[in-house]
Amino acid sequence: MLSWMTAAIIGFIGVAYAPVLPSYSVIAALLTLSLLIRFYLPSGISTVLLAFSVSVSVASTYGHWRTGLLFPETMTGGEFTAQVEVLTAPEARQGFTQYYRFDAKVSNLTCAKTFQNKYCGLLRAHSGPRLVQLSWYSDQPPDLGDVITATLRLRRPHGYQSPDAFDYGRWMFVNGYSASGYVRNPDTVSYNAKNSVLSFKHIRHYAITSIGQRLEQYKHSNIMKALLFADRSGISREQWQMFSRTGTSHLMAISGMHIGIVLAWGLVIGRFLGLLLPKQNSLLLGVGVGLAFSAGYAGLAGFSVPTQRALIMAVVALLGFSLRRSVSVWQGYLAAMLLVLLLDPLAPHRAGFSLSFGAVGILLFALQGRRHSNVFLALIRSQWVVLLGLLPLLMMWGYGVNLVSFPVNLLAIPLLTVVILPLLFLGLVLMAVAPSWSAASWQAADVLLDVFLKYLAMASALFPQFQVSASPLLLFFASLSVLILLLPRGTPAKWLGAIPILIVLFSPAVKPAKGSAWLTVFDVGQGLSVLIQTESKAVLYDVGPNFSSGFNTADAVVIPGLRHFNIRHLDMLVLSHADTDHAGAAPALLNAIPVGELQLGEGVESINLAYSSCHTPREWTWDGVAFQFLDVQGEEHIDLAGNNASCVLKITVGDESLLLVGDIEADIERRLVASQQDLRATLLIAPHHGSNTSSSEEFISAVSPEHVIFSAGRNNQYGHPARVIVNRYARAGSQCWSTAYQGSMRFELNEMAVELTDIWGGGRYYWQTGGLATLNNGEICSKSRSEH
Repeated sequence: MLSWMTAAIIGFIGVAYAPVLPSYSVIAALLTLSLLIRFYLPSGISTVLLAFSVSVSVASTYGHWRTGLLFPETMTGGEFTAQVEVLTAPEARQGFTQYYRFDAKVSNLTCAKTFQNKYCGLLRAHSGPRLVQLSWYSDQPPDLGDVITATLRLRRPHGYQSPDAFDYGRWMFVNGYSASGYVRNPDTVSYNAKNSVLSFKHIRHYAITSIGQRLEQYKHSNIMKALLFADRSGISREQWQMFSRTGTSHLMAISGMHIGIVLAWGLVIGRFLGLLLPKQNSLLLGVGVGLAFSAGYAGLAGFSVPTQRALIMAVVALLGFSLRRSVSVWQGYLAAMLLVLLLDPLAPHRAGFSLSFGAVGILLFALQGRRHSNVFLALIRSQWVVLLGLLPLLMMWGYGVNLVSFPVNLLAIPLLTVVILPLLFLGLVLMAVAPSWSAASWQAADVLLDVFLKYLAMASALFPQFQVSASPLLLFFASLSVLILLLPRGTPAKWLGAIPILIVLFSPAVKPAKGSAWLTVFDVGQGLSVLIQTESKAVLYDVGPNFSSGFNTADAVVIPGLRHFNIRHLDMLVLSHADTDHAGAAPALLNAIPVGELQLGEGVESINLAYSSCHTPREWTWDGVAFQFLDVQGEEHIDLAGNNASCVLKITVGDESLLLVGDIEADIERRLVASQQDLRATLLIAPHHGSNTSSSEEFISAVSPEHVIFSAGRNNQYGHPARVIVNRYARAGSQCWSTAYQGSMRFELNEMAVELTDIWGGGRYYWQTGGLATLNNGEICSKSRSEH
């Protein structure tokens, strides 16, 4: 039984991470062949093969269906008319002005009269319901359940493809979204109908709104809402950072641990009632009450995917508990995992899936069959086992490791689960029958939450969080170490298992050799951020944009990337000019990363630190690598502002160079060419993202780049890079690269050549295949001529 379930699980996970899906004909052939083998050659092996084939077929068919619902990339940015059903209560967001965001089911999608595209006919043929995320930029948004006819501007989900960055496009696809966008001209929408107010979503919305209003009077109402019904919108960015640094983020997401605690309380209460009631089976009553409690809690959380996964695990655990003589814990464990994958074949792309099943599996492996007479020692051992065992998974998902997370969780988990959560639920139960007792219970929980948060704040300041690079070699060492250290007590020389983990945690960061440099162009969407590393120095050129919502690419992309490369300090930060797409995220970076020297092309309003002007010609050498700020102003010392104030930085190793020019336009390019400065460079970051206001013929000829990189957002509204510019570089023989399609990329600059060493984007998963990401260097420019 274990072998066929294991094979089925491997099939689901393999397809989830496959770069390409098998065709329907391949699926049919695989199923037919495995069925014939099972029928004519029945054996354990044929059963395993059939289970694997069925899981691959189910996961692949699901993948084809989901990719078929994705919004066509060729129509991104167009306007469409559709029937829109509001699925979630609009959530107020604050940007430059207040706006609202909600999930919606879109059907009858057709191209608007103002948008003509050759694929409109195909869209009409596939106009079934799609889940989309919409923004409403006006007052009085629609209510939950409203059905409206509206004009929408939609785009296919796409995220940042960068080391340890949050991949929004992946998250959107895994959560079932086909597109994101906004409602055009909200005042012109027509309201068609309203769904029944007796639906589950309405009842839940009214319930949590009523409860939320009562909780507002408490100091930590935002945390109380998160713990009671998974409303984490009130948790501040600073609080999330504190939870991350202390390894307690999992406590704020209703998942397996929370459902398990509620289930345990239900079992205890049910069994106690069974003992009081005559002729009642206390075991079955405990199972029933525990299931009701956990299902009710999951309902409060909206039956989100993590709570669904936890519920499935709870049901399997209850069955195993009721039938404990005939079901092994490993059978229950694998059955729960298989059920989760059947309901959600993309679950392996959720960190919660890996971490929750990983934690349970580690506990089963390390503690099964062992008894502890001392409950406190058992708790310490279980915490130690989970912390150690999850290290490879935390590395894989790009989470930081903090030495203080072990003692913090040792106290935080019992405090939250044994004291605070029961007080919150007691207040919930008493709300209707004894309001004063309910308020007292919630007040006690609020006081304890205050103690809890102060404890976390103190702990987070004790030790800095550090990132462990998830290279395949380090993952192997970490997994090997964990496997050895979790072997049964008495295993000879088990302590040697600590050596690989120490290698992982304390191995020095990989750096360029002396006399060479690494250039990493981060995928920050429509913006620019470039990291230059030498043997002992790190320079960052621009940081990318920030947005009205508070989101910025420093927090989302650049800082995770720096931590991935084990960079804790920047020797120099260069902000080419003040435009938001280059310097908008700089304040967030400066708050998180120490910077030795600040060089600006012009003043940035949001930065009040001392800086030097990059327009003062300067040359210096770090670790055998030559740096030079080129003279843009000339003897006339012309005034520079906006794009033309951009810093021009040249980096040279031997005969190889790279050139960073920000957003300079054609007139500054001509000044540089006329100045007789050496502009030749092997690699060029295209000026102004490939805009047709830059990259003049004479500039390209003077630079003569072998490689050119366009740092631009995918399907951006500006049309960067312009087709004429891409053609111009193609005629010059340059190999073209684009962060929009390849994501972040790294080049090595040495005395012999400039070589591409890493790409973090492209078609990693089956829904990302196609487009420029699958082409080789020479083909990208020619492909771009027809696509931009």
